Amino acid sequence: MELYLDAERPPDEPKRVQVVARDFYAPAPERELSRDEAPRVFQEAVQVLAGKPSKDEVQTAWLDISAACSAELTEACTYAQSQFQRPIRVSGEPPSLTSGAINARTSFLVVLRARLGTDGRIRRFTVIESGPYGITEAFIKTLGAHVYEPARLAGHPIEFSLKFNIRSYPQGHLLEEAELKWLRARVTQFPASEDAWLELARFLARHAPEDPQYEKALDSLNRLQALDGWSATELAWLRAQEGEYAEAEPLAKVGRRFAPENPYALETSARVAFHLGRCRDAIADQQQAVAKLPKAWPEEERVRFKQALDTYQRGCSSEAAPAAPLNG
Repeated sequence: MELYLDAERPPDEPKRVQVVARDFYAPAPERELSRDEAPRVFQEAVQVLAGKPSKDEVQTAWLDISAACSAELTEACTYAQSQFQRPIRVSGEPPSLTSGAINARTSFLVVLRARLGTDGRIRRFTVIESGPYGITEAFIKTLGAHVYEPARLAGHPIEFSLKFNIRSYPQGHLLEEAELKWLRARVTQFPASEDAWLELARFLARHAPEDPQYEKALDSLNRLQALDGWSATELAWLRAQEGEYAEAEPLAKVGRRFAPENPYALETSARVAFHLGRCRDAIADQQQAVAKLPKAWPEEERVRFKQALDTYQRGCSSEAAPAAPLNG
C-alpha cells in the first residue's frame, strides 16, 4: 500500500533544523457509546457548543463527539472534522542547534509532546526521544516561548496535544541502508516512541514490506497509538490475508474512521465485512473505494478494486461461502 503514503511524504531538501509539529485531531474517548446512545449524546454535545459553554463543557463536548464518532456515527465524525480548527503559531523563534551539536556535524532527532492551553501557551513538555549535546533542553526552552492561536472546536478554544519532531541534517539525508540501520536503532533505544515505530514501519512499507519486522513495527505502533489509522488499516489487511477476520474487524474500523476518504482503508473494511457476512457493508465500502481511487493511480489498481467489487456482488447474491478477492 505504498500509494497510501505518498501524500504524507516530507520534503526531501535537507535543512539545518527541520521542525514538524504534529497534532491530534481527535482525543481518545473516555467512554464507550453504543450505536443507540451515540445520536443522543452527539446532539447534546452540539447543543452545548451552540451556546456559551464553559471551558470544561467544551472539553467534555469534544470527548462526547469523539465517543460518538468511535461508535460509528458518521454525522459525529463529519462534525468533528468540519468544526475543528488546528492551532497556528503566531510568534516564536525557530529552534537552533547548540554549539556542541554543530561541531559534531551529525544528524540528530528530538521528539517532544506538549500540552497547548486555551490561551495559546504550552503548559508542559514530555520527552519522547532525546538528543545529545544539550539540544533537548535547548529545544524545550525555545519552543516553550512560542505563542499560538489555540485549537478550536465550533469556534471555542480547547486544550490540545502537540508533538514536535525536530531533526537536524547537516550533511543531507541518510542513504537507504544507513537510514534503515538508524531506524532500527531508534526503536531499540526508544521502544515507547510511537514516532520511531511509525517511521520504521513506513520505511519498510515502501522498501521492504516482506521484512519480518514490518508486522512487529505495525503491532508496536498500534499498541502505542491505537487511533493511528494507517497502521490499523495495514494490520487489518495483514490479518485478513491470514484469514483472521474477527481480529481484523476492530482494526479496520479504526482505519475507516480516521481515513474515510482513503480507498485502501475502504477496501480493507470491505474485505473484512464480506468475510464476516456483512454483504451490504462490504459492497458499499468497495463501491466507495473504487469511486475514490485517484485518476493518477495505476490502472492495475483500478482493475483489482473492480474485481474485488465483482467478487462481493456475486458472492452476496448467492448462498455460496465468501471467496477471497484477488489481491493483485
